Amino acid sequence: MALSVLCLAACGPSAAVQDATLTTVGVESVLIRPQGEAGEHGAFIDMAGALTVRIETPDGPLEVRLAEIDTPVPTAAQAWLADRLAGREVSLVYSGARRDRYDRALAQLVLASAAVPDDAASASVADVPDGGDWLQYRLVEAGLARVMTHADNQAHATPLLAAEAAARAADRGLWADPDHRIRDTHPDARAQDVGTAQIIEGRVLDAVQLNSGRIYLNFGRDYRSDFTIRIDAGDAEAFEAAGLTPERLEGQRVRVRGWLIDENGPMIQLDHPARLELIGEDGEAAMAR
Repeated sequence: MALSVLCLAACGPSAAVQDATLTTVGVESVLIRPQGEAGEHGAFIDMAGALTVRIETPDGPLEVRLAEIDTPVPTAAQAWLADRLAGREVSLVYSGARRDRYDRALAQLVLASAAVPDDAASASVADVPDGGDWLQYRLVEAGLARVMTHADNQAHATPLLAAEAAARAADRGLWADPDHRIRDTHPDARAQDVGTAQIIEGRVLDAVQLNSGRIYLNFGRDYRSDFTIRIDAGDAEAFEAAGLTPERLEGQRVRVRGWLIDENGPMIQLDHPARLELIGEDGEAAMAR
């Protein structure tokens, strides 16, 4: 199955992709490369978590958390990565925050076919040798991970969401399990998911921006109990820049992803627009602009 990758205008040049053909995980797909600054390079040591690998760099061991994704099937994802990385070297590509609070590197991970230049720390990602394989993309494409960007790491939302959509359409990996499929906005059912990361689809019944600047997207008639999306005032400008204003969102069917909390019913708080997709009547994500 051929996969087309589209880039939202809001994503900017850092989300640009390069095309080639590669067959992997049983599907014909577009080989794309992550965009950003080339980082460390080293040999795989072992897994330090489902989406965290340990590599040996010239400066010593480094733990790397694969950025912009998460997984509800950690055992399968970790096994896939361990098998793919055994005896191999990887290169890091940075396109956002470089370290998390545990001092792990946050990067796109490319399975290298050769060593990167000695001055890789200052090199462009274009200097990472051809033939490398982007591991985040492969995990999502195989249905072993899903997209979960962050405000400080979201440059690759467009190609990763395209890979996720293809995996979901084909019921690959996690998408074949009803427990991991996209949820609806039913408040009683979503209350059972509080404290977990979910992807939820529904139609915005009412979109309100308070005098404070905070935005609420309500999916039911009782905001005190129904599912709601909250966008704080400090984050509202980014949504407006992406064309996701309250006026645009009211009445729209949307897909949202994030951590469910309990605040006047089940709620997801959004701090950047990459986690909110407009859904057309055909069920496909549409461009914001």
